[in-house]
Amino acid sequence: MEKRGKKRENIYILKEAMNLPEDVIFEILIRLPVTSLVRFKCVCKSWYSLIENPNLISKHLHNLSSRKNYVRLLISRRGNITNKRVVSLSMNDTFDVFINQDFPSYFNDKFGHVRLIGPCNGIVCLCGYPDNIVIWNPSIRDYKILPQSQIQRLVGSTVRGSDFGLGFDSKRNDYKVIQILFCLSNDRVVVYQVEIYSLNENIWRKYNGIVPAKIKYGNISWSMIYKNEIFCWLAQNGDNNEVILSFNMSEEIFENTPLPSNIGVFGEQEIRNIWVILPLNESISLIVYCLKQVEKYFDIWVINELGVKNCWTKLQRIGPLSRVERPLGFWKNGEFILENSNGQLVIYDPVNQEVKTLGFYGKRDRLELVVYKESLVSVN
Repeated sequence: MEKRGKKRENIYILKEAMNLPEDVIFEILIRLPVTSLVRFKCVCKSWYSLIENPNLISKHLHNLSSRKNYVRLLISRRGNITNKRVVSLSMNDTFDVFINQDFPSYFNDKFGHVRLIGPCNGIVCLCGYPDNIVIWNPSIRDYKILPQSQIQRLVGSTVRGSDFGLGFDSKRNDYKVIQILFCLSNDRVVVYQVEIYSLNENIWRKYNGIVPAKIKYGNISWSMIYKNEIFCWLAQNGDNNEVILSFNMSEEIFENTPLPSNIGVFGEQEIRNIWVILPLNESISLIVYCLKQVEKYFDIWVINELGVKNCWTKLQRIGPLSRVERPLGFWKNGEFILENSNGQLVIYDPVNQEVKTLGFYGKRDRLELVVYKESLVSVN
């Protein structure tokens, strides 16, 4: 009876809202979560047209992007037994409600592993092998299979791998995907071929500029998006020094930023470390830790401006943490999200120094997540 009463109340509210001036309805709608707006499309034709209006979508995106309450976790994993890929979206801050997403069927039978790249204004890039890419907005269940590149590959070479990036071109109001192909020539030299996809034009074109560093490969936390417009990778420059390689989607320019000079030292001892980059609020964080330690310490560095030397700040050291393997992300109040030794997702709260399990298990090194903000942005 209580549910029926609530439903009648909602219907009454909607009927009353339909009598309001359109500009008032507009201001109400841009403050509501995406899940509500998707449902409200069915109210009437005028509401459907209003919610599909590019101006409302833009204002709604701007309004929600500054509000922490609408941040979610988007988690990808493969089951230990079934090997089935599952992508889940958190629905609250306590992580006790997750909804499994409809993964684009294009990937179900094609690849053993698909990377999550992004997000950028609610859009996530799903990447398999070269030329097999999907852009996806899970909050509105909208996806687009990108056309295969028709660009001629380097003559006499074999594509041996690839990396990807996603971002927003604010000058052209366009979303772009960058595909970096690792081509092995006949004389065993690796050469990069860079291709850029434009959502507005729905076509790939070749990038003729120089890539000033070699991307580090072999860890899912070697790349990230920064301020929606810049994509970053961990890389090595020509002098074999570690850098952040970044690509500006509007300017279409690569740039190197040096890492801190003393990140290889833990106490009195210099040891072999692992470095990953992860988004931390509006900054880029560099996480430094020793993979072989049972009890791990994690040094957290942050940078707020790319392309500038000596602009890193050491934020904190977390640890020791037992039976954790690798960092995956930061939650909205600085909580640290990791994969433990059992392939389970855990979250560490530095305030009370407690580790909480999130109940997600998967194949080791196949857990991926992005801190996700919903949007109405369509990719079609």
